[in-house]
Amino acid sequence: LRGFGVKEGLRDSQYTWITRQFSQSAWQGCTLWDLLCPAFLFLVGVAMPYSYANRQGQGQGWLRQFFHALFRAAILIALGIYLDSYLARPTPQLIVDLRGDLQQIGLAYLIAFLVLPLGTSVHGVSAAFLLIAHMAAHVIYASGAGYELWSRDQNVGTAIDQWLRFGPREHLVTFNVLANSAIVLFGVLISGLIRSALTPGVKVAIMTGCSLAAILLGWTLSGGGGVTGEWFAIVPMIRPVVTGTFVLTSVGWTLLIFTYFYLPIDGFGVRAWAVPLVVVGRNSLIVYLTYQLCRGWAETSVKLFLPASQHAMATWYYPLTSVFVVALYWFFCWWLYRRQIFFKV
Repeated sequence: LRGFGVKEGLRDSQYTWITRQFSQSAWQGCTLWDLLCPAFLFLVGVAMPYSYANRQGQGQGWLRQFFHALFRAAILIALGIYLDSYLARPTPQLIVDLRGDLQQIGLAYLIAFLVLPLGTSVHGVSAAFLLIAHMAAHVIYASGAGYELWSRDQNVGTAIDQWLRFGPREHLVTFNVLANSAIVLFGVLISGLIRSALTPGVKVAIMTGCSLAAILLGWTLSGGGGVTGEWFAIVPMIRPVVTGTFVLTSVGWTLLIFTYFYLPIDGFGVRAWAVPLVVVGRNSLIVYLTYQLCRGWAETSVKLFLPASQHAMATWYYPLTSVFVVALYWFFCWWLYRRQIFFKV
């Protein structure tokens, strides 16, 4: 929705607080749109133990699986670099850096894979270590170099990117891979819980408790996270540099949503309602790529069937355009699903 002007179409209405959720936070805070990349990372972590066990069952050892993981990561990084280069403004040009969503997912997946066979305790310790190390590096660099802590333009992440000769990019930094790897490992931990012998009810209770605790802790440490009545922020909730409070908040909300999809599907065995989501989920990578590459074409095509004047539908013109674009992508995924065509790496 963000890409089709929803915020602009409704900014003067009473629904502004809703439309804000479909744009990324410029610096501090967390919106619904900000949850997308952490959700991808989290779900990658949830899927990893299933994939590893399946390949083990086929007789594949760790080394062979590692080379497959290396190949997967390389493909994701290459696709991310291609998208960055193709969509570069004002003119397409080769841009090689590691800060895009696909690049970060590929790197975080590879780091998480290194500890995947080592058990739940190692997963938890590794996630905590990566998160603490990420924040500690920011604090140590800021105090040592004399910069303001959590500065937009002078932090350990920007210093590393300058050393790598990466240009500016919306304050995103390659160093985020440490925190993003922790998010993947949180997903691995939840996957272990789901695959355990506990009853679905107990699993739901544990996941609900963990998600609410993470949200509350992230919100408290961030000084209220932008809510009225803020207090001193111990660690601000900053999306571009993926601070610990942003990780806690995004993982908490992602886990809460995940839990109440898990409950009817695996808890009660009611799965038919989720088929429309499965249709998209089976080709999530191709949806992401085509959205990035073809969203202008999709929007223009949909507008052919809407009134020529945007004022004819007032504030609902942009949301309706977005709904039709989503429907167009869904039918594309359904066409692939019916023919058992799935794109994966």
